[in-house]
Amino acid sequence: MSPLPSRPDAVGAALHQTDSSLTLTNNSPSSTSWPSRESSADGRKRRAMGQMEKITRTTQASQRYLTHELDSCGMTVILIILFFISGLVDSVAFNSWNCFVNMQTGNTVFAALGLSGQPQASHKQQYYKSLTSIGAFCLGSLFFSVLHRYSTGLSNPPTSLRRLDLIISFFIQTCFIAIAASLVSTHMVSNKPFSPGTFSSGSEKISSRMVNFLDLCPIALLSFQAAGQVTLSRLLGVIELPTIVLSALYHDVSADLCSIKASWQKSSSVWDFFAVHEKRQGKRGACVIAFFLGGIIGGEMYKSVVGMGGALWLAAGLKFTILMAWFFWRKGKNLADSGADLPV
Repeated sequence: MSPLPSRPDAVGAALHQTDSSLTLTNNSPSSTSWPSRESSADGRKRRAMGQMEKITRTTQASQRYLTHELDSCGMTVILIILFFISGLVDSVAFNSWNCFVNMQTGNTVFAALGLSGQPQASHKQQYYKSLTSIGAFCLGSLFFSVLHRYSTGLSNPPTSLRRLDLIISFFIQTCFIAIAASLVSTHMVSNKPFSPGTFSSGSEKISSRMVNFLDLCPIALLSFQAAGQVTLSRLLGVIELPTIVLSALYHDVSADLCSIKASWQKSSSVWDFFAVHEKRQGKRGACVIAFFLGGIIGGEMYKSVVGMGGALWLAAGLKFTILMAWFFWRKGKNLADSGADLPV
């Protein structure tokens, strides 16, 4: 029998090609898997390091920004707003609590009279409010002084206008006014007009015949934060604008009237008279007017539907506006104010 014919060469070539492809397929994971995994791990490491460097740069930039010394130019506007806040807060505080939370001279007189049993029409414990206000104001003065001395040393006078210090200071002031406004708005403390012979003027939840010592809480909070305003005026070297009292301003405005004639003769125009030669008097007058307007608006709000709480919330809103302004205030070069002149 003749031998079977052999398979065609094409079939053998196809089998060889299939075997080769199987060999390549079996070898491919071992040749390409590990390098791809290593490159993906390296990429993750690089991305993580890049993120860390970005966070570090952002943190360092934020630290530098917050430690900037701010330019005192323009801060007179802040002082005028603070005078307005003082008039606003003191007007409603006196209406309900028969004491001041800013002007400690009046509180000192009230406390002295109370200790001597006067006035006879007042409650025998009424002077507790004045003493509380004075004590809280003194503690606030110490606190805010330490806050602004911390960056330059506690033994040195406070001269720093660091952005972070001012932000912290006005954040605390805003929070304290907001807490006091909350107590008043929720009727937990007295918020009605004061009646002679009573300790508490009462609210919707509290009778006026009750001695509500919780009234001392908002008094202490408002007096404590008021010290921060005075600290700012000291930092700017403008002792004549303490933002809470007007006695020194009335004196300075009246005493300097003698120089008006000479200033007018030196001025080339009305603008030159007010903007250059009588610039200081203009700022004093603006502060007096701001305080007076604050008192009027406080009184009108007290009589309206918003009441005492609305006035305090307005004060908190103004303090919050100043707080936000410090975030964007321009950086200064040399802010040590000699006190020879008011900031522009």
